[in-house]
Amino acid sequence: MRYLREQQAGGLPLEVTGFVGREQELREIGALLDKARLVSLIGPGGVGKTRLALRTARTALPYFPDRACFVELSSLHDPVLLPHTVAAALGLSEQGDRDPVGLLVSYLAAKRLLLVLDTCEHMLDACAMLADLMLRMAPGVTVLVTSRQPLDVPGEFVYPITPLPTDREAVQLFAERAAAVVPGFAVTDANRKDVTSVCRRLDGMPLAIELAVVRLRVLSLGDLAARLEHRFQALTGGRRGAVPRHRTLQDAIDWSHDLCTPREQLLWRRLSVFAGEFDAEAAETVCGGGELPAEDVLEQLIGLVDKSVVLRIEAEQARYRLLDTLREYGAERLTQSGEEEAYRRAHFDYFAVFAERADRPFHSDRQAEHLRALARWLQNFRIAMEYGTSTDDPELALRGLDLATRLWTHWITTGRLREGARWLERGLANVEHDCPERVEALHRIAWALMVFGRHDESEPYILESLAMAERIGDRRGATYAKEFHGCLSMVCGRLDEAHRDLNEARRGFRELSDNDGLAITCFIQTFGAAVVGDVEHAWEISGEGLRALEPVPGECWSRSYCLLYRQLALWMAHEDSRAEERDRLGREALVLKLAVNDRLGAAVALELLAWSAGRSERFERSAWLLGAAEAIWTRIGGARLFNVPILNAERDTAVTAARTALGDSAYADHHARGAALDLTESVTYAVQDTDALPKPPPGIPTPGIPTPGIPMPGSTAASAGTMSAPSTPQTVPGTVALPAPDRTTPRPPGLTNRERQVAALVAEGLTNRQIAERLVVSKRTADAHVEHILNKLGLTSRTQITGLE
Repeated sequence: MRYLREQQAGGLPLEVTGFVGREQELREIGALLDKARLVSLIGPGGVGKTRLALRTARTALPYFPDRACFVELSSLHDPVLLPHTVAAALGLSEQGDRDPVGLLVSYLAAKRLLLVLDTCEHMLDACAMLADLMLRMAPGVTVLVTSRQPLDVPGEFVYPITPLPTDREAVQLFAERAAAVVPGFAVTDANRKDVTSVCRRLDGMPLAIELAVVRLRVLSLGDLAARLEHRFQALTGGRRGAVPRHRTLQDAIDWSHDLCTPREQLLWRRLSVFAGEFDAEAAETVCGGGELPAEDVLEQLIGLVDKSVVLRIEAEQARYRLLDTLREYGAERLTQSGEEEAYRRAHFDYFAVFAERADRPFHSDRQAEHLRALARWLQNFRIAMEYGTSTDDPELALRGLDLATRLWTHWITTGRLREGARWLERGLANVEHDCPERVEALHRIAWALMVFGRHDESEPYILESLAMAERIGDRRGATYAKEFHGCLSMVCGRLDEAHRDLNEARRGFRELSDNDGLAITCFIQTFGAAVVGDVEHAWEISGEGLRALEPVPGECWSRSYCLLYRQLALWMAHEDSRAEERDRLGREALVLKLAVNDRLGAAVALELLAWSAGRSERFERSAWLLGAAEAIWTRIGGARLFNVPILNAERDTAVTAARTALGDSAYADHHARGAALDLTESVTYAVQDTDALPKPPPGIPTPGIPTPGIPMPGSTAASAGTMSAPSTPQTVPGTVALPAPDRTTPRPPGLTNRERQVAALVAEGLTNRQIAERLVVSKRTADAHVEHILNKLGLTSRTQITGLE
């Protein structure tokens, strides 16, 4: 029942335990997918629907050129956020003036893709409406659903999932899982009767079997069978067929709960307030207190992991999650205990503080780390904001609005401004009095509306923010409002007014010693100078921004925009004598964009490099760069190049030049190869100065071309010399070194340090168990590392690893 949420090729989570049986089901579901575009796998919790859906999807990947997308819905409670969640799983951002449903339809209309919606029963109507829309508006999309009941949509094919046959596949599952718990365990003639008895008492339910098997650490097989016989006797009454299977699973979970210590039970129910993942620090802070002091939480967490109640997700830093059914079970117990309000409040407090640490200051050497953390904990932030923006408590409502506002960095860099605006609107509805929190929320909403192109709607928010800030003497809020009013004037073409406002904002931020606001104002104003080719003004303003960032050389976001708009200024001024410097600025900006996953900025940088390549008659490079940028614009859903006419004209010139030089067919081929790249691949090839991308292997539908990773600014790999310095000396403090140009065919994607270590041990001939002993990790961890290596490198067996360099 366990699987990692880490994504592999095709957008499917990696399996970390073996898949047992279900051959007939796989064949029949595969046949359904051949003739139907909506297939629903229906069955009780714990029966194995998710694992079966994942295996089916993985088998079907070759038939979907645009691969598969897995969307987990168990922790999502607001049906309004369903399209946002699906869009996020597809990698789409919401920076256009379109609702998320329209964005999904627009993006998927031309795709041939398998969309897997997992755990739909708690928002059945919303999932049904979305699936029905996909059937009608996206003819190349097939939807595979797991749920406890059908969606009841026209065209839906329902496939019931039943428990495993207790005398065959259930026994096989028991044997495989037991071997991981008790080394050397095997089903023999001597113990087969007891194994079969256990599987029958558990009704062949995979989750129930896994919960029971872990008890072999402390019980003999005979004792396990005897205890189960006694435990379920009242339910079965000798007539097992009369027992609803969900009662069997419930009883198995009750039994597993009873085997936990009282303090493990206490932690189990408190952990249910988390949505998705959590780490040890979060568990200690949120769940500690009363009968379970914070310093004792980790010991109890280890006990729950050992009992398979909590799943450890292997990563550089351990993270955990409750299995979905067990989280729901814990939540019910938390409500019954009367502790729900206290621990939901503790959860809110923790993530409110977390967001504050990541937001102030935004410009720091840990910026990229903070942004990754905000993205990783998004499900928990949603739960916290739901709690904080739907309360009658004035103090909590104010903090809920503040939390939504502090996440602005996440909404910006991920392009999820529409969702951010929705949370801000919810918070503002609960906080109507004058206060700094409302001032900030108003100008953040105004900024989002500007990006959507809804300029007329944006201005009232800015003016209200400015007036309120002046009433309450909030100088910082007033300066930000003035900054955003200048930004609005700029995008509306009122350049003189824009520069007046932005100059005033810069003076205000200097007086406040607010380098966050100053750096952002500088790159906004640099753009205004760049589009008219005013190189001197662009250099002056961006120079001030870069100087403001000198104390934090690891900052990426604002620094990258200063460099990017310097590049734009040189281009618009036709400074071809500085072409090498211009392209170097673009490559430096791209590496920084990748560090913070800023796809909007990356698209602009790819466009500028494409235009420059065309002017140098490197038309193959120009074509694939244009394709890579186009794919990002499509995913973002926003206006290409901010709908600035002069910039769109430059792009049209580059497209015409490349298409004329290459011919329609060759241009389309190179453009398509660029469009197939993900952000990391696009940046890698761009900074390596690659001309033509290698062709993908014939007959294999791949979404991108494997490439080595790029070390991020300040990373170990970068400091160790993996990235060599460019031939032209760097002239801007705080910029990063770039990879030396490499126009050869790229090697497979890079492994992590741990994966390289594991691969070396495999090459020595060690088994997974021997690797686990050598590295002092569990065999399950070693198994997962080996499977990750095979998936990353496209290999099918361990023996192929020995041939790697």
